[in-house]
Amino acid sequence: MRKRRQGLSDAEITRRAAVNPQCLQRHRDLKAEAQTVRAHLAQGGPRAAAAATARKEAALEVENRMLLEQNAALQRTLHEVQNELRTLRAHELGACLRDGLGARSLRDTEMEELPEQRDAALAASRQAETAMQALRNVNQRLMVENSRLIAADAPEPTRTAPSALKPPGP
Repeated sequence: MRKRRQGLSDAEITRRAAVNPQCLQRHRDLKAEAQTVRAHLAQGGPRAAAAATARKEAALEVENRMLLEQNAALQRTLHEVQNELRTLRAHELGACLRDGLGARSLRDTEMEELPEQRDAALAASRQAETAMQALRNVNQRLMVENSRLIAADAPEPTRTAPSALKPPGP
């Protein structure tokens, strides 16, 4: 079209290209390019605007098709991953059930150990309180004994006459 500066119909383009007549309908980007060339040759404003719109639509359709393909691929990947996770979870549950029948779970064992640890801590606390009370009793007896010894070692004040007790003064 450009070489001869002559517009061609869609049918003529597909005939000269020796392709299926529906080729331009399936490949909107090619059809938009043909419309752009026709508009350029005709130097028509409305035709050029229509060609630009057709080109944008074709580009959007191509992009939409690519996005749909990506979406389909992502959905397939998602389904594969979900199936893999289901399989792994089933194997994990099967292993837990298999192991759980012969041996108790770790959490149950830990839960049984906690009361034993609490009881041991309470017993140690009681022993410490008993020892502390014994030390308090010893300390109290020693203080009483020490007070007696101090009182016994102190010289007793001598008794003097009442005149000696008078305060000095005029």
